[in-house]
Amino acid sequence: MPQTGFIPTSPEAFLDPAHTALVMWDWQKGLAGKALHVERIRAAAQRLVAAADAAGVPVLWSRHVLPPLDLISGPFKLFLMQKQRVSRPEDLAPAMQEGMEETAFLDGLAPAAHHLVFEKSQPSLFIDTPADLRLKTMGIRTLVLTGVATDIGLEFTARHAAALGYFSTIAEDATGSYSEAAQAGSMAFFRRWITPVMQSDEIIRHWA
Repeated sequence: MPQTGFIPTSPEAFLDPAHTALVMWDWQKGLAGKALHVERIRAAAQRLVAAADAAGVPVLWSRHVLPPLDLISGPFKLFLMQKQRVSRPEDLAPAMQEGMEETAFLDGLAPAAHHLVFEKSQPSLFIDTPADLRLKTMGIRTLVLTGVATDIGLEFTARHAAALGYFSTIAEDATGSYSEAAQAGSMAFFRRWITPVMQSDEIIRHWA
């Protein structure tokens, strides 16, 4: 489990391969597929996955699948209303449900058989998933976060991870949002918080 007395004071300490996991957040056609600069951030993520596998760093993927609309929680239903630009819940269209093309992983970027995949319906890796238990079992203390959207799921997950005792590192060039302003605002938050913001090649050098 995360070591409560351990405080990383260098990139090497944050990214120790023996205690780090790579999180591939929502690399799905209906989410990451709609981000700005998706080809560039996918290429960076592919390099990170290859480096993690070579170094024995566990790779965790989130897969966002929503339940039927009548089982979606109020706050997230309101978020969907804003996203679909409707003013009444009854005007919502089903989204991100099992079997839809938008829940499929991006071409060329999908979990390998030995990777861990966590299906979820909330913007945190730790809500209604066994992620915390799996990470503690593996002795993980740092999460390297990639994916889309930086200002939604990655921020939620980093904050939630800290509350559970984990550190996070953001792979900036392997993350994306749906607007330049959202991405810039999220990066500004991470830079003034406790989370190192690094480029993927820098992270990879610590795993080589």
